[in-house]
Amino acid sequence: MVTTSIPIRYTRIDKSLYSQNTLGEYSGLQIETDNILLEPLLIDRDAPKLWNLYKDHLDLFHFFPHGPLTTYEKFYAVQKRFCDSPEFSNWTVHLLVDTSAEGQPSKEKTRILCGSICLLDIQPAHRRCEVGAIWFHPAVHGTTVMLESTYMLLRLAFGRLQSGRVQWKTHHANVASQKAALKLGFEQDGLHRKHLLNWDGIWRHSYFYSMTDDDWFGVPVTTTPGAAQEPLADGLEGLGLESKGKQLALETKIAERRKTSKPFPASVLAGQPLA
Repeated sequence: MVTTSIPIRYTRIDKSLYSQNTLGEYSGLQIETDNILLEPLLIDRDAPKLWNLYKDHLDLFHFFPHGPLTTYEKFYAVQKRFCDSPEFSNWTVHLLVDTSAEGQPSKEKTRILCGSICLLDIQPAHRRCEVGAIWFHPAVHGTTVMLESTYMLLRLAFGRLQSGRVQWKTHHANVASQKAALKLGFEQDGLHRKHLLNWDGIWRHSYFYSMTDDDWFGVPVTTTPGAAQEPLADGLEGLGLESKGKQLALETKIAERRKTSKPFPASVLAGQPLA
Protein backbone atom coordinates (compact mmCIF):
# COMPACT_ATOMS: atom_id res chain seq x y z
CA MET A 1 0.00 0.00 0.00
CA VAL A 2 1.22 3.50 -0.84
CA THR A 3 1.14 6.17 1.83
CA THR A 4 1.65 9.88 1.45
CA SER A 5 5.12 11.19 2.15
CA ILE A 6 3.90 14.60 3.34
CA PRO A 7 1.72 14.35 6.45
CA ILE A 8 -1.05 16.95 6.68
CA ARG A 9 -2.99 17.95 9.77
CA TYR A 10 -6.50 19.39 9.49
CA THR A 11 -7.91 21.39 12.40
CA ARG A 12 -11.45 22.75 12.46
CA ILE A 13 -11.35 26.19 14.06
CA ASP A 14 -14.14 28.14 15.74
CA LYS A 15 -16.63 29.88 13.43
CA SER A 16 -15.69 33.23 14.95
CA LEU A 17 -12.17 32.85 13.50
CA TYR A 18 -12.95 32.76 9.77
CA SER A 19 -15.00 34.83 7.34
CA GLN A 20 -16.11 32.34 4.70
CA ASN A 21 -18.45 29.35 4.82
CA THR A 22 -18.20 28.25 1.19
CA LEU A 23 -16.97 24.67 1.64
CA GLY A 24 -19.85 23.28 3.69
CA GLU A 25 -18.59 21.04 6.48
CA TYR A 26 -15.02 21.67 5.32
CA SER A 27 -15.21 25.43 5.89
CA GLY A 28 -12.89 26.74 8.58
CA LEU A 29 -10.21 24.09 8.14
CA GLN A 30 -6.72 25.04 9.21
CA ILE A 31 -4.29 22.98 7.10
CA GLU A 32 -0.76 22.30 8.28
CA THR A 33 2.42 20.49 7.25
CA ASP A 34 5.69 20.60 9.14
CA ASN A 35 6.68 23.71 7.17
CA ILE A 36 3.51 25.56 6.13
CA LEU A 37 0.27 26.62 7.80
CA LEU A 38 -2.80 27.65 5.80
CA GLU A 39 -5.10 29.72 8.03
CA PRO A 40 -8.70 30.48 6.92
CA LEU A 41 -9.05 34.21 6.31
CA LEU A 42 -10.68 36.41 8.94
CA ILE A 43 -10.90 39.64 7.02
CA ASP A 44 -10.70 42.33 9.70
CA ARG A 45 -7.86 40.52 11.45
CA ASP A 46 -5.91 39.54 8.34
CA ALA A 47 -6.44 42.31 5.77
CA PRO A 48 -4.19 44.83 7.59
CA LYS A 49 -1.45 42.20 7.97
CA LEU A 50 -1.66 41.20 4.31
CA TRP A 51 -1.58 44.86 3.27
CA ASN A 52 1.62 45.42 5.26
CA LEU A 53 3.12 42.44 3.44
CA TYR A 54 1.97 43.64 0.03
CA LYS A 55 2.10 47.45 0.03
CA ASP A 56 5.75 47.77 -1.01
CA HIS A 57 5.41 45.11 -3.73
CA LEU A 58 2.51 46.35 -5.85
CA ASP A 59 3.81 44.52 -8.91
CA LEU A 60 2.66 41.26 -7.29
CA PHE A 61 -0.86 42.00 -8.60
CA HIS A 62 0.15 43.15 -12.08
CA PHE A 63 -1.46 40.12 -13.74
CA PHE A 64 -4.54 40.04 -11.50
CA PRO A 65 -7.74 41.26 -13.24
CA HIS A 66 -8.02 44.15 -10.74
CA GLY A 67 -4.33 45.09 -11.12
CA PRO A 68 -2.04 46.67 -8.49
CA LEU A 69 -3.91 48.06 -5.48
CA THR A 70 -2.41 51.36 -4.39
CA THR A 71 -4.29 52.02 -1.13
CA TYR A 72 -5.41 49.94 1.82
CA GLU A 73 -9.03 50.85 1.05
CA LYS A 74 -8.75 49.34 -2.44
CA PHE A 75 -6.91 46.30 -1.09
CA TYR A 76 -9.55 45.75 1.60
CA ALA A 77 -12.39 46.11 -0.94
CA VAL A 78 -10.93 43.32 -3.07
CA GLN A 79 -10.46 41.05 -0.04
CA LYS A 80 -14.03 41.82 1.04
CA ARG A 81 -15.34 40.96 -2.43
CA PHE A 82 -13.55 37.63 -2.21
CA CYS A 83 -15.04 36.99 1.23
CA ASP A 84 -18.57 37.84 0.09
CA SER A 85 -18.44 35.53 -2.93
CA PRO A 86 -20.04 32.08 -2.55
CA GLU A 87 -17.36 30.73 -4.89
CA PHE A 88 -14.22 31.74 -2.94
CA SER A 89 -12.38 30.29 0.03
CA ASN A 90 -9.25 32.14 1.08
CA TRP A 91 -6.32 31.18 3.32
CA THR A 92 -3.37 33.16 4.59
CA VAL A 93 -0.07 31.32 4.17
CA HIS A 94 2.43 31.11 7.03
CA LEU A 95 5.91 29.67 7.24
CA LEU A 96 6.48 27.57 10.35
CA VAL A 97 9.98 28.27 11.62
CA ASP A 98 11.77 26.61 14.53
CA THR A 99 13.62 29.47 16.20
CA SER A 100 14.81 27.52 19.24
CA ALA A 101 18.47 27.07 20.05
CA GLU A 102 20.29 24.27 18.27
CA GLY A 103 19.71 20.95 19.97
CA GLN A 104 16.62 22.26 21.77
CA PRO A 105 13.69 21.93 19.33
CA SER A 106 10.68 24.06 20.15
CA LYS A 107 7.29 22.48 20.72
CA GLU A 108 5.63 25.39 18.91
CA LYS A 109 7.12 26.93 15.79
CA THR A 110 7.03 30.64 14.95
CA ARG A 111 4.42 31.58 12.34
CA ILE A 112 5.54 34.03 9.65
CA LEU A 113 2.91 35.39 7.28
CA CYS A 114 4.16 35.18 3.69
CA GLY A 115 1.11 35.42 1.37
CA SER A 116 -2.34 34.23 0.40
CA ILE A 117 -3.92 31.41 -1.62
CA CYS A 118 -7.51 30.61 -2.61
CA LEU A 119 -9.91 28.06 -3.89
CA LEU A 120 -12.24 29.85 -6.31
CA ASP A 121 -14.93 29.00 -8.82
CA ILE A 122 -16.13 26.48 -6.23
CA GLN A 123 -18.88 24.40 -7.88
CA PRO A 124 -19.93 21.56 -5.54
CA ALA A 125 -22.70 20.38 -7.91
CA HIS A 126 -20.09 19.75 -10.58
CA ARG A 127 -17.27 18.70 -8.22
CA ARG A 128 -15.04 21.42 -9.58
CA CYS A 129 -12.90 24.24 -8.20
CA GLU A 130 -9.83 26.30 -9.04
CA VAL A 131 -6.61 27.07 -7.21
CA GLY A 132 -5.76 30.72 -7.74
CA ALA A 133 -5.50 34.33 -6.51
CA ILE A 134 -2.05 33.28 -5.26
CA TRP A 135 0.59 35.74 -4.18
CA PHE A 136 3.65 35.53 -1.96
CA HIS A 137 6.16 37.98 -0.58
CA PRO A 138 9.23 38.15 -2.90
CA ALA A 139 11.45 36.81 -0.10
CA VAL A 140 9.89 33.35 -0.51
CA HIS A 141 9.88 33.30 -4.32
CA GLY A 142 12.10 30.47 -5.53
CA THR A 143 11.53 28.41 -2.36
CA THR A 144 9.14 25.50 -1.83
CA VAL A 145 6.31 27.70 -0.52
CA MET A 146 4.30 27.86 -3.77
CA LEU A 147 4.64 24.14 -4.47
CA GLU A 148 3.80 23.07 -0.94
CA SER A 149 0.88 25.41 -0.28
CA THR A 150 -0.72 24.51 -3.63
CA TYR A 151 -0.14 20.83 -2.87
CA MET A 152 -2.01 21.30 0.41
CA LEU A 153 -5.08 22.69 -1.39
CA LEU A 154 -4.92 19.93 -4.01
CA ARG A 155 -4.95 17.39 -1.17
CA LEU A 156 -7.98 19.14 0.30
CA ALA A 157 -9.77 19.32 -3.05
CA PHE A 158 -9.21 15.74 -4.16
CA GLY A 159 -8.99 13.98 -0.80
CA ARG A 160 -11.71 15.80 1.15
CA LEU A 161 -13.95 17.74 -1.23
CA GLN A 162 -14.00 14.89 -3.79
CA SER A 163 -13.33 17.30 -6.63
CA GLY A 164 -13.29 15.66 -10.03
CA ARG A 165 -11.46 18.60 -11.59
CA VAL A 166 -9.24 21.37 -10.25
CA GLN A 167 -8.26 24.10 -12.65
CA TRP A 168 -5.64 26.82 -12.90
CA LYS A 169 -5.86 29.80 -15.20
CA THR A 170 -3.45 32.57 -15.99
CA HIS A 171 -2.91 35.74 -18.00
CA HIS A 172 -1.44 35.03 -21.43
CA ALA A 173 1.67 37.08 -20.60
CA ASN A 174 2.23 35.60 -17.14
CA VAL A 175 4.94 33.14 -18.10
CA ALA A 176 5.89 32.43 -14.47
CA SER A 177 2.35 31.27 -13.68
CA GLN A 178 2.25 29.13 -16.80
CA LYS A 179 5.50 27.43 -15.78
CA ALA A 180 4.18 26.97 -12.25
CA ALA A 181 1.05 25.22 -13.54
CA LEU A 182 3.12 22.69 -15.47
CA LYS A 183 5.52 22.22 -12.56
CA LEU A 184 2.57 21.39 -10.30
CA GLY A 185 1.33 18.79 -12.79
CA PHE A 186 -1.56 20.66 -14.41
CA GLU A 187 -2.15 20.04 -18.11
CA GLN A 188 -2.94 22.87 -20.49
CA ASP A 189 -6.50 22.78 -21.86
CA GLY A 190 -6.17 25.75 -24.21
CA LEU A 191 -6.27 29.51 -24.62
CA HIS A 192 -9.51 31.43 -24.04
CA ARG A 193 -9.12 34.43 -26.32
CA LYS A 194 -10.41 37.80 -25.06
CA HIS A 195 -11.43 36.13 -21.84
CA LEU A 196 -11.37 39.25 -19.64
CA LEU A 197 -10.93 42.99 -19.90
CA ASN A 198 -7.97 43.67 -17.68
CA TRP A 199 -7.64 46.52 -15.17
CA ASP A 200 -5.71 48.56 -17.74
CA GLY A 201 -8.45 48.21 -20.37
CA ILE A 202 -6.45 45.73 -22.43
CA TRP A 203 -7.87 42.35 -23.37
CA ARG A 204 -6.59 39.42 -21.38
CA HIS A 205 -6.40 36.03 -23.05
CA SER A 206 -6.36 33.27 -20.43
CA TYR A 207 -4.59 29.95 -20.51
CA PHE A 208 -6.61 27.27 -18.76
CA TYR A 209 -5.00 24.24 -17.12
CA SER A 210 -6.60 21.34 -15.29
CA MET A 211 -5.98 18.25 -13.21
CA THR A 212 -8.56 15.52 -12.55
CA ASP A 213 -8.95 13.10 -9.67
CA ASP A 214 -7.90 10.31 -12.05
CA ASP A 215 -4.68 12.25 -12.69
CA TRP A 216 -4.09 12.93 -9.00
CA PHE A 217 -4.55 9.37 -7.76
CA GLY A 218 -3.28 7.66 -10.88
CA VAL A 219 -6.34 5.42 -11.21
CA PRO A 220 -9.91 5.96 -12.47
CA VAL A 221 -12.08 7.52 -9.74
CA THR A 222 -15.84 7.04 -9.95
CA THR A 223 -17.15 8.53 -6.69
CA THR A 224 -20.39 10.48 -7.00
CA PRO A 225 -21.96 13.30 -4.97
CA GLY A 226 -23.60 11.91 -1.86
CA ALA A 227 -21.05 9.13 -1.43
CA ALA A 228 -19.37 8.75 1.95
CA GLN A 229 -16.95 11.58 2.53
CA GLU A 230 -13.33 10.91 1.75
CA PRO A 231 -13.64 7.38 0.33
CA LEU A 232 -9.97 7.61 -0.64
CA ALA A 233 -8.89 8.21 2.94
CA ASP A 234 -7.35 11.60 2.17
CA GLY A 235 -4.74 10.42 -0.27
CA LEU A 236 -3.45 7.17 -1.66
CA GLU A 237 -3.86 5.14 1.55
CA GLY A 238 -7.39 4.10 0.69
CA LEU A 239 -6.56 2.81 -2.78
CA GLY A 240 -4.47 -0.13 -1.66
CA LEU A 241 -2.46 -0.26 -4.87
CA GLU A 242 0.60 1.23 -6.46
CA SER A 243 0.03 4.54 -8.20
CA LYS A 244 1.96 6.77 -10.50
CA GLY A 245 -0.43 9.65 -9.97
CA LYS A 246 0.36 13.35 -9.86
CA GLN A 247 0.12 13.39 -6.06
CA LEU A 248 3.21 11.21 -5.76
CA ALA A 249 4.96 13.12 -8.53
CA LEU A 250 4.37 16.43 -6.76
CA GLU A 251 5.46 15.03 -3.39
CA THR A 252 8.70 13.87 -5.01
CA LYS A 253 9.22 17.29 -6.56
CA ILE A 254 8.65 19.03 -3.22
CA ALA A 255 11.14 16.70 -1.50
CA GLU A 256 13.74 17.50 -4.17
CA ARG A 257 13.09 21.25 -3.98
CA ARG A 258 13.48 21.23 -0.20
CA LYS A 259 17.08 20.15 -0.78
CA THR A 260 17.93 22.50 -3.63
CA SER A 261 15.70 25.60 -3.45
CA LYS A 262 16.77 29.10 -2.51
CA PRO A 263 17.29 29.40 1.28
CA PHE A 264 14.99 31.59 3.33
CA PRO A 265 16.46 34.93 4.46
CA ALA A 266 18.29 34.89 7.78
CA SER A 267 15.66 37.24 9.22
CA VAL A 268 12.94 34.68 8.48
CA LEU A 269 14.94 31.85 10.05
CA ALA A 270 15.29 34.11 13.11
CA GLY A 271 11.50 34.42 13.30
CA GLN A 272 11.22 38.03 12.15
CA PRO A 273 8.13 39.06 10.13
CA LEU A 274 8.44 39.88 6.46
CA ALA A 275 7.98 43.47 5.32
